[in-house]
Amino acid sequence: MDLLNEKLGRAVEAAKIKPAQKLREMQHNEQLVRVNERMEEAINYRNELGKLEISEADRVDKLRHEAAEKQRKSLQLE
Repeated sequence: MDLLNEKLGRAVEAAKIKPAQKLREMQHNEQLVRVNERMEEAINYRNELGKLEISEADRVDKLRHEAAEKQRKSLQLE
C-alpha cells in the first residue's frame, strides 16, 4: 500500500494542468490597465479575475483529483 501511495504521489505531482487561456488573458489585461493608471477599469478586471481564479482553482483541483483516481485504479490493476 505504501508503494502504491508513493507511486501515486509522484504521478499526481508530475501532472501538469495548464490554466485557462481566458484567465491568463484577463490577468495580462488587468496589468496593462493598471499600468496606464485607469484604476476604475483595473478594479473591474480584478473583481472579475477574483471570481475566475476561484473557479479555475476548483477546476484544477477537480482535474488533479480525477487524475489521482485514474492513476490509483491503473496501479491497483497491476
